[in-house]
Amino acid sequence: MKVFMLLPCVLLAGLSIAQDRSPIIDMHLHASSPDEFGGPQTVCTNRDEVEFPPVDPREEVTVQKTSICARPLMSVRDGEENARRTGEMMKQYNMYGVLDVSKDGLEASLAHDHEWRRHAPGRYWIAIDFAGTDLPPLDQLEDLIRQGRIQLFAEVSPQYDGDKPTVERLEPYFALAERLDVPIGLHLGEGPPGGAHVMPGSNYSPAAGRPLDLDPVLRRHPKLRLYVMHYGSPLIEEMIALLYSHPNLYVDVAQNNWGFPRAHFYRQLQQLVDAGFGKRIMFGSDQMIWPDTIPIAIETIKQAPFLTEEQKRDILYNNAANFLRLDQATIDQHHGK
Repeated sequence: MKVFMLLPCVLLAGLSIAQDRSPIIDMHLHASSPDEFGGPQTVCTNRDEVEFPPVDPREEVTVQKTSICARPLMSVRDGEENARRTGEMMKQYNMYGVLDVSKDGLEASLAHDHEWRRHAPGRYWIAIDFAGTDLPPLDQLEDLIRQGRIQLFAEVSPQYDGDKPTVERLEPYFALAERLDVPIGLHLGEGPPGGAHVMPGSNYSPAAGRPLDLDPVLRRHPKLRLYVMHYGSPLIEEMIALLYSHPNLYVDVAQNNWGFPRAHFYRQLQQLVDAGFGKRIMFGSDQMIWPDTIPIAIETIKQAPFLTEEQKRDILYNNAANFLRLDQATIDQHHGK
């Protein structure tokens, strides 16, 4: 019953923010299915107080047990519903986004009639997800890039394998991205509540999420276009040091803007803005299998009391347009001109 109590609130908030047709770029979307998460399930959001209670080590650790809130959101039932519901959100909020697809489903995802593109035509840039240690062949990737079939490498996530960004297997891919000017979205920050406990077989490690461990990569590849997903949370001081030293570096605020208590997220976001990096923060939702997190993530940015209207527009659109190097014709099209 608690699951369905939230839906009217989500709809009302959605109607409010959807009235503003200013475009939004979501730098962090996933073409996922609930099967990848062990089936349909609920998740907590910052619409309510979110707590992360203890779990007795004698019990199985699940996402539902690691976070509690008054009105959790229910996921979609399957991948097709996820594509349809997310597509509806993209059109309702005039959104354009980076869609991360797995290497295993890459060929199907690139088809023009694929369900994700069919439900939101012209609204996705396709990114290949670098999950796991079995990476795609370099020559295959180069062909796909030159054909314009993929636009980004994201989510690059060595942290889920317990590795730092400097792990040797990634070096040729950073070099390829720099040579071909392919943007990279790199995961540094919190994984799911419960970490590796809720991902059987995972080597996810918070110790592999330090922003300063990215410094050697950025110095080795000074022309690389890279953004840190989740802004290296919660190690905000290290992220500020890295941003200060590397002016080509950006961050996104995905999932932190709906999955953590809002006061906690606002403190971190304000620290980044107060440090002078308001032009390098990009919006993301990290929508996995809960499309209703998208309006909550947007609302969190729009209601931030310390952001000016200009700063909100920068985070929601302008900074990503600059990072992606969108031409004026594309920007005008997004704004309905």
